[in-house]
Amino acid sequence: MKLLRAKPSQQTVLCVALLACAGCRRREFVYREPEDAYRALATEIEYPNAAVPVAPQAAGTPPPPRIDSVEDLQIWPLGLEQAVRIALANSQVIRDVGGRVISSPATVATVFDPAVVESNPVTGVEAALSAFDAQLATTLFFGRNERTLNNVFQGAGVSSLDQNIAAFRADITKRAATGTQFSVRNFTDYDRNSVPIPPNRFSSVYDTVFEAEVRQPLLQGAGIQFNRIAGPDARPGIYQGVLLGRIDTDISLADFEAAVREFLIDVERTYWQLYFAYRDLDAKVAARDAALQTWRAVRGRLEAGLPGADGESEALAREQYFIAQADVENALSGTAVSGLVVTTFGGVYTVERQLRFLLGLPPSDGRLIRPQDEPAAVDVVFDWEQSLGEALVRRVELRRQRWAIRRRELELVAARNFLRMRLDTVAQYRWRGFGDKLLGQAATTNNSAFQDLFIGDLQEWQLGLEWSTPIGNRVGHSAVRHAQWQLARQRALYREQEREVVRQLSASFSELDRAYQVTRVNYNRSVASYQRLQAVQVKYEVGESLLEFVIEAQRRAAEATSAYYRSLVNYSLAIMNVHRARGSLLEFNNVALAEGPWPQWAHASAARQARRFRRRHMDYCCTVPGNVSYGPVAAPARIGGEPVAPEEGAADAEVEDLPAPR
Repeated sequence: MKLLRAKPSQQTVLCVALLACAGCRRREFVYREPEDAYRALATEIEYPNAAVPVAPQAAGTPPPPRIDSVEDLQIWPLGLEQAVRIALANSQVIRDVGGRVISSPATVATVFDPAVVESNPVTGVEAALSAFDAQLATTLFFGRNERTLNNVFQGAGVSSLDQNIAAFRADITKRAATGTQFSVRNFTDYDRNSVPIPPNRFSSVYDTVFEAEVRQPLLQGAGIQFNRIAGPDARPGIYQGVLLGRIDTDISLADFEAAVREFLIDVERTYWQLYFAYRDLDAKVAARDAALQTWRAVRGRLEAGLPGADGESEALAREQYFIAQADVENALSGTAVSGLVVTTFGGVYTVERQLRFLLGLPPSDGRLIRPQDEPAAVDVVFDWEQSLGEALVRRVELRRQRWAIRRRELELVAARNFLRMRLDTVAQYRWRGFGDKLLGQAATTNNSAFQDLFIGDLQEWQLGLEWSTPIGNRVGHSAVRHAQWQLARQRALYREQEREVVRQLSASFSELDRAYQVTRVNYNRSVASYQRLQAVQVKYEVGESLLEFVIEAQRRAAEATSAYYRSLVNYSLAIMNVHRARGSLLEFNNVALAEGPWPQWAHASAARQARRFRRRHMDYCCTVPGNVSYGPVAAPARIGGEPVAPEEGAADAEVEDLPAPR
C-alpha cells in the first residue's frame, strides 16, 4: 500500500480512510486524564451542606472529671421527681442509655411522631378529608386548521378550509360524605372558518354550555360510613378514610406513650443505680479506711517488736489496703470492658454521666449529681384483683392493639361494600347559548352566546342509571376474606397480649415479694458481718486470731453493706415494675400526656358546628306567630344506663335514645 504525499489535513483524512478499510490494522488511541486530580475528587468523602449548626451546649462541654479532682466538684442533690421533670422538659427525642440514636436514629421515638403521622399527606386525617374538597379544573386551548378538501360539497362549495378554533373548559366538582358527587361545568367553543356565509349563518360562532350534574351511588360506594372509612376513591384493599387516619394518629399516640413510659423507666432505674453507686463507694471507702488502719497497726507492732507481727503480715496488710484503694477508684470512676463502659451498677462518674444524658444535660458542668431521695424500705402491698383489672384496661399495649382491631373491623365493613354492584343514578341539566359574539346585547336572536344563554330557550336535561359489575367479582370476595383474616389475626394477637400482660404482672408481684425478703435478709447479714468484724478485731488485738481472719472479715463486711443497698435499689425497681405492669407508671410519677391545644380558629369552628347541629325546640305557645324560638332543650345525659327522665317543666322536650355501643 503506497502512501501519497499530501498536506497535514489531507493526511489526517487518508489515515481515517485507511483505518476504515478492510485488511488494515486498527490502532486505538486512548485519552488518559491525570490520575491524581480525578481520583482525589472521585474518592473524596462528601459532607452535606445542611443548615444544622453545632449546638453551643455540645461544643462547649468541659472535660470529664478526674478521680483526683472529686474534691473540686460541687455536689448537686437531686430528687427523683425533679429528675423526671428535667428529663421530660429536655427530651424532644426519647433517649435511651444504649445509644440507639446513633446506631439507628430512624427507630427512635420523638415528640414529633404523632404530628408526623397526623400531617401525613397520604394517610393522615387532613389527607383523608381533602378527598371531599371541591376540585376546580380549567383548560383553554387555541388552534388553527388548514386543509384541502377532496369533496367540494363537503366544504360547502370550497376546496380548502381555513379554521381558527378555541376551546374553554371549567369544572367544579364536590364529593359529599354520602358519596354524592356534585359537578358544575362550562364548555365554551369558538369557531371561525373560511366557509362562506351561505350555508353558514355567521363567519364566527360561540357555543357555550353550562351543565349541572348530580351522581348518587345507590349500592357500591354509597353511605357516610363507607366514605369515612375507605374514602370516595377507594379500591379493594386500599382504604384511606378519615376514620382510619384518626386511628393511625391514636396508634401513634399510644406508641409515644409507651416510649415515654420506657424513658421514665430508664430515668428512674439510672437514678437508683446512681444511688447504689454512691452507697457502694461509701462501703468501699469504709473498707479502705479499715484496711489502712489495720496496715498501720501491723506496721506499728512490727516496728515495736511486738509478737504476732512480721514482714509477711505487714505485706499482707499493705496489699489489702491497695486492693481496697483500687476498689474505691473503680467505684468512683467505673470500669470498662473492651472499651465499653459497664452501665449496670457502674461507678459514680459512669452512672452520673448516664443520668445526665437522660436528663438532657451536658456530660459535665463542674457539678456532681447525688440522689437526694431514699429508696423504699417498707413492705408495699398491692391488691392483686385491682391490679389485674387495671392492667387489662390501662396497659398502653392493649389499648394500641384495640385500635388495631378497630381498624380491621372498619376495613371489613368497607370490604363488604365492594361485594355490591355499582349502581349510580345520574341527573344532568344543561343551559345552552349560541351566537356570533360571546358577550353583549343585541336585538337579533343568536347574536350573543351569553345573551342567548340567559334567555333560557335552550335547556336540556338527562336522568338515568349507570350499572356495572365484574362477573364473579373475585377481587371483592378476596378483599372480604383478606379483611376477615386480618381481623382474626389482630384478635388472636390481642388475646396473646392479654396473657403476656397477666404473666408480667404475676412476675412483678413475685419479684416485689422476693426483693423485699432479700432486703431484710441482707440487712441482717450486714449487721452480723460487722458484729463478726468487731469480734475478730478484738481477738486479733489480744493475739487470739490471725491477721487473715481480720482482712477476710473486713472484705465480707464491705460486701454485705453493698449487697444490702443493692437489694434496697432492687426493691424500689420492683415497685416500679409493678406500676409498669399495672399501666399506672405515668400516674405514679405524676406525668400526664395530652394532645396539643386547639388553635383559636378551631374553637370558633367547633362552636359554629355545635350551633348548627344542636336540637331545635319549636315553641308554639310563647312566641309571636310566624316566629320560631330555639329555646333550651332538656337533653338528659346518658352513659351506659337507661335514659334519665327529663326535669320538671320540660315535659314537651324530646328524649333521644343513643345507639347501643357496638
